[in-house]
Amino acid sequence: MDDETQLANLTRAMKSRGFTYLGRNVERWLTFKGVITAANITHTAQVAVDPSGVGLPRIVVELPPKAPNVLAHVGANGQICYAAQGSIVLDIFDIAGQTLSCIDRAEEILDLSLRGKMDQDLEDEFFAFWHGDLCFLDIYSGHLGALDILFAKCLDAGKSIAFVTNDVTRTREKLKVMSLQERKILKGAAFRISTSAKPKPSQGVWPPQTVGTLLMWQGLLDLSAKRRMEHRLLQSIASKKKAAVCVIDSPLTQYAFWTDFETGDDQTPRSRRDPRVKLYASKVYPMISIRMDDKYVAERNVPGSPTLAEKRIALVGCGTIGGFLAELLVKAGAGLNNGNLTLIDPDLLLPQNIGRHRLGLNRALQRKSMALKEELNLAAPTANITCLPLRVEEVDLNTFDLIINATGEEALGHYLTRVATNSGIFVPTLSVWVDGPGVAVRALLQDSTQAACTRCLSDTHRTSLYPAVKEQLPTEFAGQGCEDLYVPFPASVSVQAACLAVEMATSWVANQPSPRLRTRVTRLGFNQATPDGDPIRQPTCAACHL
Repeated sequence: MDDETQLANLTRAMKSRGFTYLGRNVERWLTFKGVITAANITHTAQVAVDPSGVGLPRIVVELPPKAPNVLAHVGANGQICYAAQGSIVLDIFDIAGQTLSCIDRAEEILDLSLRGKMDQDLEDEFFAFWHGDLCFLDIYSGHLGALDILFAKCLDAGKSIAFVTNDVTRTREKLKVMSLQERKILKGAAFRISTSAKPKPSQGVWPPQTVGTLLMWQGLLDLSAKRRMEHRLLQSIASKKKAAVCVIDSPLTQYAFWTDFETGDDQTPRSRRDPRVKLYASKVYPMISIRMDDKYVAERNVPGSPTLAEKRIALVGCGTIGGFLAELLVKAGAGLNNGNLTLIDPDLLLPQNIGRHRLGLNRALQRKSMALKEELNLAAPTANITCLPLRVEEVDLNTFDLIINATGEEALGHYLTRVATNSGIFVPTLSVWVDGPGVAVRALLQDSTQAACTRCLSDTHRTSLYPAVKEQLPTEFAGQGCEDLYVPFPASVSVQAACLAVEMATSWVANQPSPRLRTRVTRLGFNQATPDGDPIRQPTCAACHL
């Protein structure tokens, strides 16, 4: 169907619903005027339709005079939020039909909203009504004392950005790697208040214009939180602060506001006697608060699940798997919140290594462990990362919570197991490797003395008991001149091995270790032989039995 036919069908369909064509708006969308019915009342509405059919039709309604100032799913200009962009599949070949369906949906949403049946949604829409400057929060949970405010500006922009922190040194490290220039610091000018109430916009003038109206609103939500907020603001005035930022921790999220005490009227005799008069008249400026504390960043992608923060993790091998894995471990929380990630590898990064390594040519001829630490700390300056450019045989591994062997060297894995068995000190160990020339990636978690080690995967004749693929693994080597022979496979295989390893590390920290042996086939033409599962510890294993 051509465009002209589509638009003609749209006009006829809209006319059948009582909508008149008005023309095109500044975006060249087709606009129509008509009425929709909600709460037993007809409301004049305008509908703008994307002629390509890609964008959701925009539906704006004229509300009656007695309608609440704030309605769920209805914006300040009367636009009805009936669906989020991308939440429904639009049919570009039936623009007329999809437009009528959207009008029906908007009519249903407006009816429920006017009847007060969607008030709960106001909590989720709070930030649609709470606009302001950005305020980044670098605050560790539980800290309710005085906070500092760092103002910084982007090197390519003149506007200042506020960072609220309970550790100036830590936040300055972050500003440095973000290429932000610090302008000034206000010591103790911010504070946090916790509340049990989810934020809902007021039905009156919104957002609040003064501290007085803001406190009145907060009192309706949580009287105790309102009193604590007022007390802290009065303390700021008493300590001669010119302004203050209040961060509010609610069950839904964090939000903040800035108040300028110099904007209140303090010239009257009463205001000089009673600081509350000055406080209530001070202007309020909502702020869009964005958390950037390490705990939140680590947990954001998996809310409610434990992370690797606070754990002491040893990563043995910073080569093709270990380089990518180290970065994923940090993103999963390793090295954060008093945890530690120790990188163990004595080798240099040679130029021929960079084709499948996390590091680039700028790090060639440097120790892999040292260069990797520096690269990781550029992206995560507060991560506690240690590098040990030593052979693993020289390192005491008994103090760690988890050892990850990413060397891919089978014999080294057996050695580590034997050393641990002889010492009588067990540390959970995760081994990850590539099978053959990039045919499959595998990982094994030995989380207890009763779990199988890597040597338990074969019998006494070194025949695999748990083969990765049904087909025979090919034997392929490469290497030029004096270069050592190596098994060729692309960097994408290394990345998949690293992904499998971090998946199992996070399963371990969540106390969900099974399946302890996992396989991902990475080469076409091969089929997985052994399902993911828990291999049996071999009673005759030379590595894990005394």
